[in-house]
Amino acid sequence: MSAITWEIDEPGSWELEATHNPTPVTAYHQAIFGEQFPRAFAAGTAQIGILLSHFEPRFVNGFGYVSPRIVGAPAGATKPPPRLLFMLALKLHPEMRRRMRTAATVLDRKPWRDDVKTWESEVKPQSTATHLELQRMRPANLDDAGLADHLRVLHGNAGLQCYLHHRLSISGILPVGDYIAHAREWTGLPDAELLHVCQQRGGLETATTDQFHALIEALHDDPVAVELLDTGCPAAEAISALTQVQGRVGLAARGWLELTANRIVTGYDIVDLTAGEMPRLLQRTVLAALDRAGPPDRRLSAEQAARVRDRVPGGHRQAYDDLLAEAISVSTMQEERALFTDLWAYGLVRPSVKEAGRRVAGRGRIADPAHLFEASHEEMLDLLTCSAGGPSADELAERHAWRTTATSDMAPKHIGPAPGAPPPASWLPPAVRRMGTALDAAIQVKFAEPAPRNGASTVRGLNASAGVYEGTARVVLSPSDFEKINSGDVLVARVTTEAYNDIIPLIGAVVTDRGGLLSHAATIAREFGIPAVVGTTEATRIIPDGARIRVDGSRGEAILV
Repeated sequence: MSAITWEIDEPGSWELEATHNPTPVTAYHQAIFGEQFPRAFAAGTAQIGILLSHFEPRFVNGFGYVSPRIVGAPAGATKPPPRLLFMLALKLHPEMRRRMRTAATVLDRKPWRDDVKTWESEVKPQSTATHLELQRMRPANLDDAGLADHLRVLHGNAGLQCYLHHRLSISGILPVGDYIAHAREWTGLPDAELLHVCQQRGGLETATTDQFHALIEALHDDPVAVELLDTGCPAAEAISALTQVQGRVGLAARGWLELTANRIVTGYDIVDLTAGEMPRLLQRTVLAALDRAGPPDRRLSAEQAARVRDRVPGGHRQAYDDLLAEAISVSTMQEERALFTDLWAYGLVRPSVKEAGRRVAGRGRIADPAHLFEASHEEMLDLLTCSAGGPSADELAERHAWRTTATSDMAPKHIGPAPGAPPPASWLPPAVRRMGTALDAAIQVKFAEPAPRNGASTVRGLNASAGVYEGTARVVLSPSDFEKINSGDVLVARVTTEAYNDIIPLIGAVVTDRGGLLSHAATIAREFGIPAVVGTTEATRIIPDGARIRVDGSRGEAILV
């Protein structure tokens, strides 16, 4: 790229959001996320009546930045007005008044319960049906006009699914934040210990894992079918052979792959790989699950739950139980949202962009078919339909080089003035204060990371999931790195996504650069009972691929041995 500048031509305090995207994202994802995320988030905050409307996203050199937008505040405001003006606005501003009324009824209505029901009965089945229908299309069978039309359909679906994902974000984390905020006060315990008991007692059970478990159970009863996976033939052939087996094994394998193969696994963007594009990883995941003795032992979690509850003063224990139950009730929806919405939608975009890239490269418009992934949706259509518009081959090659080499370490953490303190809690009505405190607590445990405290042979972060494990480190920096993972390895990654859930049986522990105690890596490690250290900042730089490391999830550190 030419000289790099880091500017946002809008007022406000902008903070780098590297937990989900520690490397630059594509123009395709920037456009969808930039449009859908703020309006989806605003719909969620309106439902609970807090004064934070949404986080406004902007992308600079491919990196995402966000700035909070407060109801009633002028664009770019970095601090609240004087108290008198603030109190006057609460009484006069129509949207602020509406949110005050909403907040006063939230604890009676518990709108997250309605969202869980809507997710289970409407959103998930409808999104699943849409994606199953879309993945029957074969892009290679379409002419250019037909492929362009299909890309438009996929783009519209990707936007809708991104909206649905983020529309449910507030309901997915607010009850957890409410539990954390109160449990901190009542017990004085650290957040890590409180979150260890805030998990499904039987583990996360999504439709995908149900299908995977069905396959593993069927294979346990069919040793001949198991041999198909472990004969030394190419992994793609072995997986295909499994789907052709008569009876339970073939039925379960087809059902699992139907829900899994077209979903993005290695990130959140269209340049990330789907499960079906990594057959060796699928093969190893099944073999590792067959070798496991059974589900993780959750007795420790039960003991921890009792210890935490014993710290709660007697007069608050019923309230504590209720808050914990509400937090647990949203966990499956929180974990499933991306799996059935935008990760699947983005995975379905990939085959059509690949096919379009092959055609555009064949005409000499781009240097490499993969470079079409660097184009925006509109640019893809211009290049595919041979219009006069669209970026040059050199420009797309330059975008590709930057996206595949730059990391968030190169980006400033903030752009613009430092954010000011929010209005004092005493200025707010009690209901608004509680909802705001709950959301603040949830955001803190999801994103807050400690300052780096690493050494030459040790990385330190947050003690996300207890336990000690020693194994071979597999450092994952790009989608192609995933197929290096073998059974029992320690996954060392910048971040993880919900789509990693199916490969968890393959690994013994996880260490990440980014993320807080409620990040995906932390949550899924607790659910599956494996040690995890998150928010180390530099694990992927300090830990060599293939090194032997010991992960101590209780102490929040990983050491080269």
